[in-house]
Amino acid sequence: MPALHTIAATAARTEPRAGRPARLATALLASVLIAGADPAAATRIKGPAPLRGELVLDMDDPVIELSVGKVPLRLRVALEQKRLVQLNPEAAERLRRKPPSRDFAFEPGFEAEVGREVLKGMQAAMPIRMNGLNMLVTAATHERPCCPGVDGEIGVTLLPYATIRFVRANRAPAGQSARFMIDDDDEHGPETGLSYGKDRLFVQFSLSRSETTATFSAGVILARSYGGKLEPGGQDRAGAFGVMRPTRMLAFSRPSSIAGFGFARLPVRTADFAGRFDFPPDPAEADDIVVAKRIEQQRAWPVVLIGRDRLDRCSEAVYAAPRHELTLRCDFGAAS
Repeated sequence: MPALHTIAATAARTEPRAGRPARLATALLASVLIAGADPAAATRIKGPAPLRGELVLDMDDPVIELSVGKVPLRLRVALEQKRLVQLNPEAAERLRRKPPSRDFAFEPGFEAEVGREVLKGMQAAMPIRMNGLNMLVTAATHERPCCPGVDGEIGVTLLPYATIRFVRANRAPAGQSARFMIDDDDEHGPETGLSYGKDRLFVQFSLSRSETTATFSAGVILARSYGGKLEPGGQDRAGAFGVMRPTRMLAFSRPSSIAGFGFARLPVRTADFAGRFDFPPDPAEADDIVVAKRIEQQRAWPVVLIGRDRLDRCSEAVYAAPRHELTLRCDFGAAS
């Protein structure tokens, strides 16, 4: 029997049931071992095998195909996705109708938080085979589709390869590069931390989101650093799971830099993950009377999600799993 390795995810937010994915995977692993493994084989399974090999993906369409039992799945490899497989409800329903084993079942799982919107979730321990390894991974699904054009997403840190290389074949190699240490955060997914004075700001990278956006607390940190001011008016923009969130444009009075990319203006999700951060008062609006609505205090998550408006300038993105390092080779360009 080949060695069976488990990789489990934790919740999208801190929940009492955050440990359930690991318990599901462990229970299913135990049932497989009891059914077919000899004691000597069981003692050899002490943890994941060393990462090996390289996976090369099209940066414009980073999709892998695999089968779970008799159900084929097309999964987009996502730089910002947690250590799990996030499925569209339709794909999860196909697995329910044709489960890979009698033990397979979706159970109530973690909630997904998009700003102030909370989506209920289901999850299951799902067997897959990749790079010669049998793995049990957490498959999650929520009330709304997550991933247009594919069956779901798989987190880049879940892939059992030493190197995952995203390449854009029709683009000449970029002359600039930047490296980022990636923290595979249990709650938020892979992110890198950057210092702005005394503040800490996080950055995630997305090869599928069209536009770079910042949460409220991230917008405040950037406004302090670069003389930013929210412009009048606003519009709703789609967040995760297609949830529409209110945004306003943040304009900088000084050249700004976020993960090497320049920005003159940046959309800020004004109702999301604010914590106790607040924008400095605008002297031009000193006579305005502001009535604050009493709502539950949010926790702060100061994050900027870099989208394709910047990453389309890149010829390559390389994730080195053993070092937890992401290298971008891009024409970073001036602020825009």
